Amino acid sequence: MFRTNVLRTNVWGDIMYNNKTKKRRYRVVNKLRFFTFISFFITIIIYVIIISAGSNKVYSSIYEDKYVEVKVEKGDTLWDIAKRYVPKDCDIRKLVFELREFNEMEDVNIHPGDVIKIPTNTYKIGNGK
Repeated sequence: MFRTNVLRTNVWGDIMYNNKTKKRRYRVVNKLRFFTFISFFITIIIYVIIISAGSNKVYSSIYEDKYVEVKVEKGDTLWDIAKRYVPKDCDIRKLVFELREFNEMEDVNIHPGDVIKIPTNTYKIGNGK
């Protein structure tokens, strides 16, 4: 008895002849449909990347930082400036901390001529007099 080539497939769908695998080749039947699918897929990926990279703030279209700019005079400290603008029901230490964060200051050292921004959307502040 002689043996013929036995056609089998393995788990991955590869064609096997006598325990030797031959990779299955795929052929694009409709090139227009294939390239339309690839173009659509790439467009969706780019769109998702742009949307996710552009959303830094929640509600960024309506979010606005409102602030009052105060020019630092000779002899002013951050504590003095905060004391001028602190509402009656607020702790001045909290305002000094928030001023440092809002102005991205590493420490409380300020110099004459510096401009300090005091947020107005958090507090109902006075005119600083």
